Amino acid sequence: MASVSTLLVLTLLAGFGSAQRDSGEHVWASVGWILHGERTPYYAPNVPSLTSLGARQMFDQGSFLRARYLDSTGDEEADLDPAPIMGIGRNAIDNNQLDIISTNDPFIFAGALAFMQGLYPPIQQAFSNGSGGMDSAVLCNGTLVNYPLEGYQYPNIQTHGVQDPNSIWTEGHVGCTKYVESLITFRNDEDVAYNYAESREFYKSMWEQVFRDVIPEPMANYYNAYALYDYAHYQYNHNNDNATEITADELATLSRLAASEQRSRNGNLSASGAVQGDMIRAVAGRTMAAKVLDWFGENIRSEGESNKLSLAFTAIEPFMAWFSLSQLTKGPSRGTFATLPNPGAAMVFELFSMGGNSSRYPEMDELWVRFFYRNGTDPDAALIGYPLFGNGNSQTAILYTEFIREIQDIDISGPAEWCRACESITLYCLGLSSNSDSGGFSGGGDPPRGNAGTGPNGVTPTIAGVIGAAVTIGVIGLAVLAAICFGCVSFQRPSRGGAADSSTGGAQRNTSLGGFRGAEKMASDADLAYAKTGSRHERTGSWELRDGGAASSTAPPPPPAAAEPVSPLSTTAGASLEPPRGVVRSSIINRPDDDDAISEIGLAPAKPREF
Repeated sequence: MASVSTLLVLTLLAGFGSAQRDSGEHVWASVGWILHGERTPYYAPNVPSLTSLGARQMFDQGSFLRARYLDSTGDEEADLDPAPIMGIGRNAIDNNQLDIISTNDPFIFAGALAFMQGLYPPIQQAFSNGSGGMDSAVLCNGTLVNYPLEGYQYPNIQTHGVQDPNSIWTEGHVGCTKYVESLITFRNDEDVAYNYAESREFYKSMWEQVFRDVIPEPMANYYNAYALYDYAHYQYNHNNDNATEITADELATLSRLAASEQRSRNGNLSASGAVQGDMIRAVAGRTMAAKVLDWFGENIRSEGESNKLSLAFTAIEPFMAWFSLSQLTKGPSRGTFATLPNPGAAMVFELFSMGGNSSRYPEMDELWVRFFYRNGTDPDAALIGYPLFGNGNSQTAILYTEFIREIQDIDISGPAEWCRACESITLYCLGLSSNSDSGGFSGGGDPPRGNAGTGPNGVTPTIAGVIGAAVTIGVIGLAVLAAICFGCVSFQRPSRGGAADSSTGGAQRNTSLGGFRGAEKMASDADLAYAKTGSRHERTGSWELRDGGAASSTAPPPPPAAAEPVSPLSTTAGASLEPPRGVVRSSIINRPDDDDAISEIGLAPAKPREF
């Protein structure tokens, strides 16, 4: 049963708004999850890229949150009260106070830059202490050097590819094998099958109007609802011809179906993966929840010095997953979270305390958490607080200790747990698995909550990635070595005209590693065969032969013909290689002055060097 003091605080918090200025609140940290701005559609000839409208949306969202967390006046037009973060740099970026991550999608990263331009706009003669302060901008001759572009500010934004263990925080569904396997059965879901059947005729008519030149007709269905809406919405905004073909009602229907499809793909909590009840389709929200908790933990451990403002820029999957995991889709405001988030939408978590001395960081049991959602960047889009985990509208804030318990019931705490849940084959998962098998990572578990990402025995996910890479390279190396070893053994056809080796059943096999490539010789590198004695090459038209006559009597007699043919041109065993008289083997006719030592033509050829 809640204590009287707790109920009193909840009553004060329920009146969030104008009363906030007089409530004695102190915001210590804020975490924002920001959806990308408008981009070109997936169904387009080029790679998706941020549009100018999308950049403006992200800039506006950054400016909006600046009014809340950095300014002291707020934004009266947007009905936004200020809640300045304690001790944060107001004008100049101090990257020691921020933590910003993004997927490595170009349009998402570009949107993150636009957002930061709105959060920290260019300003002259403003330098953060984390960057050396004013001293770093003044030269020894007294000249003050401002940043380019009239004081443009440079944030540190980290991007993580799929082979980086930190990528699970922004896109936990990517590289998750069990998530992909679950989507294979996506079409068997009862609600999916129903929506597919109900919307077939609608999508058929829309294909005739909008999608005919973009995709084949069989792809115009509920299974691709989000991509279809994405394309139609872009055309509605930018293409006058298509704008007249798509009505507002049709666009709304496409949006509703897309929201339903994405909720089934990323918010179906009944779908399981490796373990029954593991909510594998909401994996992007489970990793997101863990990162929110970790960022708050970093702020608490540093007593408010670090992670004052932490931001993640992502695609739609974490949003849809979080809406389901936090029970926002079941609460009194479920209608808001049954729709798609608009471009630039923001989910915000605040860590704050009530009353007390702002110069002292509060104890953990004095901290509270509340959740805000702003769906889009239109001027009339408000930052509204919503209750989490099934609480009523009057409880938009919960104690931080309760927030920890709720998050730990749904989150995936780190890369090791993610690897087990997803059965992923990424390099760092191979490294964690290998280290776990050797007993070096205490079962491959994740670090205690808030321990800066280091495992119980000092193995970080980054080191695990190195281990995984080494394991993979080792396996590839063994495979290549095996191929080389097998390739070094050469096989020679049995001689057609020579005596058979009785020890090999009539076939003589050469297993020597010699030859023109030695130990590097492969099966396809056949050596040339040489006769022990050469055959005569007869010529016509030479002055010594007197136009085909007999050679000089002083020339030695020709050697006997080879007893055994070895030329690959021979087709009959034992046949002589001696050409008929008067036949020249070469197609080139020697002229009288061709040979300086033609008198040696009758000599036996030099014995070829055998390797």
